[in-house]
Amino acid sequence: MKKEAAFSGLEAAIVLIAFVVVAAVFSYVMLGAGFFATQKSQEVTYSGVKQSTSNLVLDGQLYGSLTGTTTNKINLYLSIPEGGQPQKMREVTYVWSLSGGKARDLSGSAGYTAVGSAGTTILRPTEKIKVTLNPNPGPAPGNSFTIEIKPKVGASTLVAKTLATGYDGGVII
Repeated sequence: MKKEAAFSGLEAAIVLIAFVVVAAVFSYVMLGAGFFATQKSQEVTYSGVKQSTSNLVLDGQLYGSLTGTTTNKINLYLSIPEGGQPQKMREVTYVWSLSGGKARDLSGSAGYTAVGSAGTTILRPTEKIKVTLNPNPGPAPGNSFTIEIKPKVGASTLVAKTLATGYDGGVII
């Protein structure tokens, strides 16, 4: 009688169970990695949405007043669009520069006046606030200037204007 080594049913069952266990562990690891990647992409998306809805917009014109031959006070109105994120006004930075000049931070001299039901510390969507900046030295008629409004979170707003040569106060076009 000839003896042949065969693959018994018990051995086949053990190999099959080993394959199933390895496949289960591998799928568990892959699912975990997929859930982790999904969570991270969701966090990035929410962060992007928060930044894109955290912008301040210029609501109307700029207004200035002259002392002698230079503008000593500039008033502007800011608002947050519908669906935007509230902003703490003390955390907003105002960077000022004359044409070709050095940029300076005017945040410390910024004054706030509530318009309507808006408060002066936190600006909420659809509210409006008046901001008064005191540039020193201010632009003279015929010169240009730039104001960058930078909230703590969100995109900055750049306002570039040139005073008319006959400017004597009022609306800055």
